[in-house]
Amino acid sequence: MRLAKVGRHGKPEIQMASLIDVVFLLLLFYAVTTQFVSNQRLKLKLPEAKTSQAVGRNEAQKMPVVTVTKDGGIWIDNRRVSDADLERTLQSVLANQPKKTIILKGDRGADYGIVVHVLDVARSVGATSIQMSTVKPPKAQK
Repeated sequence: MRLAKVGRHGKPEIQMASLIDVVFLLLLFYAVTTQFVSNQRLKLKLPEAKTSQAVGRNEAQKMPVVTVTKDGGIWIDNRRVSDADLERTLQSVLANQPKKTIILKGDRGADYGIVVHVLDVARSVGATSIQMSTVKPPKAQK
């Protein structure tokens, strides 16, 4: 059996226009669906403490962050939580934590009663360590 020789008529090319369109659409989809929740969006002003320390954490040691805003809103890991769901949500978050530790960020203008309520609920669902988040005051200029 004899096979016919196939001749080459030119070099194969990759069409870049369709590839660029797909990458652009993926970038656009990512930009539209991503929510960037940060202290700036929540307008959180942490209290100042001279003994404040930065805590380095890697992904394996990531502790849940509970935030109490000035208007009384409660956020757990950048998701708003109602007061009714606070206990259930904290319990499910702490279930995956071997050290049962949370970080509490409370705005300096937040209602002290709400902060104490969050502390109480966290302790009741098994949090053994609660770290309070603060910022260092600016250094005084001489």
